[in-house]
Amino acid sequence: MNHQDFEELSAQEGLADAINLPDEQRQIFTLIIRQKKVTLEEVIVHTNLAKEIVQKHLETLIFQGIIQESNENSDVVYYQPHLISKKKSRLNKNIWNKL
Repeated sequence: MNHQDFEELSAQEGLADAINLPDEQRQIFTLIIRQKKVTLEEVIVHTNLAKEIVQKHLETLIFQGIIQESNENSDVVYYQPHLISKKKSRLNKNIWNKL
């Protein structure tokens, strides 16, 4: 297994976590995966949920580590996938070269 395989496995683990989300959160997460990045307003329009409910779901998904906020040097906040494993490898980065 090389470094790229490890990163792909980490992304798959994040997607597997999404299967167990409540329906509304899974709907939001699926939108974010498909669009790559979305605004709060786009999520509200897509889900037909109240702003407060969407904000709560987004906060939960951020806390779980499967999405992240990004403002890209503008006033607009975007939400995008964050599919990196929560567990950090303790292996030396050069291990892949030695294997």
